[in-house]
Amino acid sequence: MQDKQRCCGTCRYHEFFTGEWCCDNEESEAYGLETEADDYCDEYGEREGHQ
Repeated sequence: MQDKQRCCGTCRYHEFFTGEWCCDNEESEAYGLETEADDYCDEYGEREGHQ
């Protein structure tokens, strides 16, 4: 089971671009792709204010 605290919705790389949420982490397989708040990847980066 994946940790709900490490989902895209709390990742610092989950950015809003041109009307959709996308991954902005060049190390991620999802880089440049639309991502959902509950998606996950191994390149998670903690967003300031989340634990």
